[in-house]
Amino acid sequence: MTKLSWWSWGGIAGLAVILAVVAWIAWPPPTTPEPSRAREYRDFDMCILTDSNGIAAKPASAAWAALQEVSKRHSVRLSYLTVSGEQTEANAKQFLNTQVQQRCGIIVAVGQTQAAAADSLKASYPKVTFLSVTSDSDAAGISAKVNPLIPAA
Repeated sequence: MTKLSWWSWGGIAGLAVILAVVAWIAWPPPTTPEPSRAREYRDFDMCILTDSNGIAAKPASAAWAALQEVSKRHSVRLSYLTVSGEQTEANAKQFLNTQVQQRCGIIVAVGQTQAAAADSLKASYPKVTFLSVTSDSDAAGISAKVNPLIPAA
């Protein structure tokens, strides 16, 4: 081979080494995926039934806050339903039936009308635990009543 061809092959090899080094330096490092922010829940639901004021008014707001802590501690789902329309026991029963169909294991009925409706349905749904909150003191103690009712993981 002639000197020119050795220089040509040497130049090509040197250029390849330089490109490889640049690519290695410029290549982004592998990134670790961010941990999921979504909370994983167990297959158990707690539900609150409130009057037309929802969870904004007491004692429902206090019960909601207490049950949110229970939900976090035990990794169970929590939802609420507001009785719309007439605030009667018969109407509240329809909303309680909806929560039973949604597989709520514990239903907390907040308010006199909702508590009366829950009391009248207890015998119809023996697998569901119905609790009543009719005052601020009931709401303050609701987590102590609910905690032992959550099934073990």
